[in-house]
Parts: sequence; C-alpha cells; structure tokens
Amino acid sequence: MTTSAPIRASAADPYPNDPYFAEQWNLTRIGVQSAWATARGQGVLVGVVDTGIDLNHQDLAGKVIASTNCIGANDDPNACGGSAQDDQGHGTHVSGIIAADTNNGIGVAGVAPDAHLLVVKALGDKGSGALNDVNAGIKWVVNHGAKVVNLSVEADNASLTILPGQSLAEGVEYAYQHGAIAVVAAGNSTPSLFGGGASYAKVDALVVGATGPNDEVAFYSSPLGAAKWGVVAPGGDAKDPASGKPSCAGSLANGCIVSTGWFAGKTNQYADDEGTSMAAPHVAGVLALLMGQGSRLSRDVAIQTALSKSAKIPCGPGCQGRIDAGAALPAPAGAPPTSTSTTTTAPLSSPPTGAPPTTAALVRPGVAGARPASPIGPATTVAEVTPTGGTPSRPVSSSTVPPPRSPGLVAARASPRTKGGHVAADAAAGLLVVLVGTAVVRESRRLRAGAAP
Repeated sequence: MTTSAPIRASAADPYPNDPYFAEQWNLTRIGVQSAWATARGQGVLVGVVDTGIDLNHQDLAGKVIASTNCIGANDDPNACGGSAQDDQGHGTHVSGIIAADTNNGIGVAGVAPDAHLLVVKALGDKGSGALNDVNAGIKWVVNHGAKVVNLSVEADNASLTILPGQSLAEGVEYAYQHGAIAVVAAGNSTPSLFGGGASYAKVDALVVGATGPNDEVAFYSSPLGAAKWGVVAPGGDAKDPASGKPSCAGSLANGCIVSTGWFAGKTNQYADDEGTSMAAPHVAGVLALLMGQGSRLSRDVAIQTALSKSAKIPCGPGCQGRIDAGAALPAPAGAPPTSTSTTTTAPLSSPPTGAPPTTAALVRPGVAGARPASPIGPATTVAEVTPTGGTPSRPVSSSTVPPPRSPGLVAARASPRTKGGHVAADAAAGLLVVLVGTAVVRESRRLRAGAAP
C-alpha cells in the first residue's frame, strides 16, 4: 500500500484559475461553481477501482490517500499489494474528473476539489482484467474508508454470461452493506455487468449513462433499463463524421471530456476522452460534495438528493435525469454569482466456493469498440469487461495534428496505443486467461502537455 499526506484545501473560487477550466463544459453543465460555494467534498474518500493512477501527476499526487494493486487478488482484498501506478491511462483520466487539484493554476478542475482518493489498480496495461480482481478492489477501498466507489468498467462482449459468484453485484453489495455507495458506468453499447438492464432494479448502485454538451444522450450510451437509481452525466458525444465512430480528434475534442492523463514516457499529461466511464466520475464527485463538509448528508439522503435534484431531460427508461450539482447544493444566500447549469432538451439519440470456475470474466476500462473474447479451453467462456471510457477503435490520420486549444498550451495526438496479446495465469483457480491480440488504435485520445504556470 502506498500512502501520501493530504493536500491543503483549495480556496473557494467561483471561477478557478485552472487553464483548462474554460474548456470543461462538463463542469459548467452540472453547475459545480454554484455547488462549490456550499461544499467541495472535504472529508470524503472516493474509491477508484480502475487501471490505477499516475501517482506523480501534478494535479493528482496530493489527492491520493492510499493505493494498492489487486491484479491477481481473486476476490480477496487481503491479497492486494504493490503499486497502483497507471500504465494505461484510463484510471488517471477518471480520477481527475472526480478530484483533480483545483484552483492551483495548472491543468484541470475536479468535481469535488477537496475530496481525496483511494485508488486500486485492478486492470492491466492492456485495459482489461478479471472481474473478481475488481471485486477485491471494491472491498479494499471500502475497508479503507471509501464512502463512494467509482466503477468505470463495462462488459467487453456482445453477449455476457457470468455465474452469480462472478457478478459485479458481489462487490457492489459489499460496498452498500458497509455504508458506501458504488457508482457504475452503464457501458458503451454493451450489456450490463449485472446480466441485463432489467437486473439493475435490484442493484444498490447508481448506474450512469452519458450525455453530450447540449444534454443529449450520447449515441453510444447503453440504456439504463429498470435501474433502481439511474442517471446520466456528461461523458462526451463526439463522433467521426466519416466513420460514425466515437472520436476526440482535432476539433471533435470540444465534445469530449478533458482531464488528467497518462502516456508512457511523459509526465503531467492531460487528455480528451469520452464514454460512460467519463460520466460515472461526475456522479461520484457530486455524491462526495453532498456527503462532505458543508453539506454532510448521509449516504441515503445524498443519493435521493442527487436523484431528485437532477435536471429532468429526456434520457430513457430507468433514468431520473442528468446529475446537477448546482441544484443539489444551491449556493447560500449572499454567495457571489456564478455560472449556472443550463438545461436544454434534446432527442434521445464466481461460482460457489469450491466449485470449478466455468467462466472467466475480464474487465477493461470502458472503451467503446473492439471487444475480443476468446475461448480458453473446452466449455470455458471468456467474457471480457472493459473500462467504460476511452472510445476505442478511433483511428485518426497520422497527417492530422490537432491544433492547440488553449493559449500557451501545446496539444498533440497521443501516439498509437495497441492492445496486444496478453496471458495471465490465476494459480489459485488453475485458470488461464488469454486476451487475443486484436489491435486497438487510440490515436484519437489526444495528448496534452502540462500547463505552464
């Protein structure tokens, strides 16, 4: 386990001096500036179970209270140990949306600037991993004090068959029974990790779909079905006009979410991305605001407040609206005026203990696209689960270089990142998991250089 001291609380400011804040339409859309006059998430620990985090990022390093690695833990939080350093980028992006250091003159702002993070690396450098490692990670962050747990993961298969013992519901219900609440990405045109939309009705978690800059439901966002607590939140809604696929290339980045990033060999990076993976952390951040100092609502009251105060936009069955921090936490009388959220409507665009495992459930950060799943032996099915952001399979012409979008800041595309073959052995279960080497080029995930002071 890695620990670090908490950072100072940022001074309240209705318009922070983070250089990218002007491009964070997502934060303006949900009214964070108004909410910050009441609460900023102080005293709340948010768990992030994902690909890890860039532990040395200038906008995140002071926000991580504790971190660990649960890859290979196989549902046992006591087996977690080692570094949570991100080597894929997804977890770093998600973490920045929740609680990036804010009003520090660099980078981006976070939804809950004074919340802190408990981070688990449960997914590997190819952006995939075992569902039971995610469950171990959920238990680990809850055992260490997390009150909100962000799960930006999705099934990476056209169809999904998972035995009850391998369901994400195990970890989600563990969190709920121990006083925390999980926030789960709905997925990017993928099936539910709980066995289909209808099964959400019994899941004690907020299930989150994605919206674009004009409050339209993103074209890739999976339906919420009969979700018990379903909402939508900004996740981006940009797609390549030629291919029709999600893309954050060039000017399309204006419709994506900018946050902290990680790219091999580089430091203090920022990236554009889109997906329900990006939507979920907005909700996690708003819950931190509601439960933190200045509001101090109980978990259950915070959930109901977030739902009842959501902006009532058309978002499909099971959806109670678009998350709205400004409405949930109105500024106190006499507070300075701030930009507020404007609502517009748009059309909807493990098996039982001791039993031999028969299904391997793999998890990846929510990347929309290429979903390889390969049999690993007779009568054995691989159901891959992905982090729900990162809009995969979005190739961009190598001759196209996106222009800088902020004065004094340099913007360039990330070099192509491919998902190659990966083999992991689970010695305890005697299970060999193989990820087929299908390439996923992620050039469209823009790389941004760190902001100059």
